[in-house]
Amino acid sequence: MSHDTVALELIWRRANWHAARELYKKTSREKARRILALSRRPLVIGGCGRSGTTLLLSLMSCHPKIFAIGIETVALCPDGYGADGMYNKTPDLHVPLRLDKIYQYFCDREIPESCTRWCEKTPRNVFYFERILRHFGADVRIIHIVRDGRDVITSIHPGHDNKFWVPPERWMMDVAAGRQMENHPQILTIRYEDLVRNYEATMRRISAFIEEDFVAEFLAYPDSARIKESGAWFNPAQATNDKSIGRWRDSKFDKTIASLLQEPLAIELLQHYGYLNEND
Repeated sequence: MSHDTVALELIWRRANWHAARELYKKTSREKARRILALSRRPLVIGGCGRSGTTLLLSLMSCHPKIFAIGIETVALCPDGYGADGMYNKTPDLHVPLRLDKIYQYFCDREIPESCTRWCEKTPRNVFYFERILRHFGADVRIIHIVRDGRDVITSIHPGHDNKFWVPPERWMMDVAAGRQMENHPQILTIRYEDLVRNYEATMRRISAFIEEDFVAEFLAYPDSARIKESGAWFNPAQATNDKSIGRWRDSKFDKTIASLLQEPLAIELLQHYGYLNEND
C-alpha cells in the first residue's frame, strides 16, 4: 500500500470517527446506536438522472425493513455536485464520505422498529460505487439503474420544464461509470424498462439480491410506499407504467436524438444494454 493510499485511509477513518462522535452528541445514546446499526447493511442507488432512481427509491420504501431516505443527501458522492448544486463533471473521488449528513437525517426522524437498514439515493453515487464498497465492505448492496439514453436526454424535469435535464455527454459519462462496476457481486444493474414492464419479476430479483423477502407491500405500490412525492416527479407516486418509454420517437426530438447517436460511446452503451435493434 502506497504512502498516499495510507494517508487517504487515515483521512477517511478520521472523518468517519468524527461523524460518529458528533452523532452521540446530537441524540441519545440509544438512538445513536440504532442509527449506526442501520448503517451496517446499507442499500445504495445510483444512476444517471431521469433514469428512474427516484422511482426505485420509492419502491424500496415499501419494504418494512428498509428506511428509504427521502432526500438526496449527497453523503456518498460528496463532490458529485458543485457549490451551485449543479453536476460536477470531474468529481474528486478521494473526498471523505459525509456520513454525518445521513446521521443528521435520522436524528430528526422517528425510525420504525421494523427497519434494519437504510437506502440512500443520489444519482451521482454512480461515480462513487468503488469508494462506497471500500467503505462499507461486504454487507453493502448497490443498485445501478439504467434507462434508454434517448428517453433520458429528452426527459423534462419538473423544476426546469423549459429545457432537457440531461445532456448526451452526461448520460454517457454516468452510464459508462456504472458499467465499469457491473460485474461486481455486490452491484446489481437493472433497466428502468424492465422495472416498469416486468415489475414483479424485477422486484423479486432485487429482493433476492439484497437478501430480503419479497413482501406483499411491493404489490400494493404506491399505497404502501413511505415516499410518495418527489421534486423529480410532476405528480405523486403512481402505479408503475410504461407511458414514458419510447417518447424519444416523436419527430420533435430528432435533432436531440441525432446529437446522441453521433457519439460512438453512446452507440456502444445503447447496444450493451439492449436498446438498439434493426428497427432503430
